[in-house]
Amino acid sequence: MAPQYAMIPAEAQATPVSMPETSGVWGIGNRTSDHMEITYDSLVDLLIDAGTTILSIALWLAGGWWLSRLAANWVKRALSQRRLDWNGSVLLSRLVSISIKVAAILVVLNILGVSGTGLLAVVSAFTVAIGLSLQDVMKNFFAGIYLLLERPFRAGDRIVVKDVVGEVKGIDIRTTLIKNRDNELVLIPNATIFTEILRNESFYGERRLTFTIHSETRRIEEIGARIRDALESVEGVRHPFTAPHIVSSNPTKIVARCTLVIDSSDDAQNAVTQALIDALPGDTIEVTTS
Repeated sequence: MAPQYAMIPAEAQATPVSMPETSGVWGIGNRTSDHMEITYDSLVDLLIDAGTTILSIALWLAGGWWLSRLAANWVKRALSQRRLDWNGSVLLSRLVSISIKVAAILVVLNILGVSGTGLLAVVSAFTVAIGLSLQDVMKNFFAGIYLLLERPFRAGDRIVVKDVVGEVKGIDIRTTLIKNRDNELVLIPNATIFTEILRNESFYGERRLTFTIHSETRRIEEIGARIRDALESVEGVRHPFTAPHIVSSNPTKIVARCTLVIDSSDDAQNAVTQALIDALPGDTIEVTTS
């Protein structure tokens, strides 16, 4: 029996079968290449953004620190021209420098994406907390700034605050430094000086000394002559000065008093006191300032 063959239509024979163009096994090569291209572009963009941010942060920090130093030096020079004490110019210049640095840091935080509202809230809360915990320190700090600006005294002046009498050595952030008569350093809070009655014995460039002399062997004329001769060569004594006068007397002792005006310095006061002690040996001499 002869074999039978099925006839295939011509249309079916001519129809080509299209296959997807692939490179590699099952087309994996093209898809991997596209994915790598996308990842590379994203990485480049990320690096550019990060580099721009880092550069901005570096410029703001460097510029802020440079500007703070420049402003601090300018403030120091400007205050020196106004003859403000060195401690005062340093204190205010540091305050300006810190303010500029804080502003630069806030800008950097804003660049990093920190919310301005949230940052303001954090700064406000931090300020309130610092203000409450350091209330006394801040009070003394601003009192010190007011004293530096008003300048009721300068370094080297002799002042009296409560029961403290001495020479001003300087003003710090919290306290005023005074060297008393016993050569001790006394630290008085600036707020105390700000609120208490202050007497500046050196404000007019002079100091008034009152000497009370107790003598059992000399008459008032001899006391006056010895004082006049002793003070003739002492620097810092304002001439002419009044002759001593008798305050009280009895058959065995007289008490005389003499008032002198001298330069407003401890050296002048020590020199005058020592000259009177040498001129009146054996007598008791009391010294008071006014």
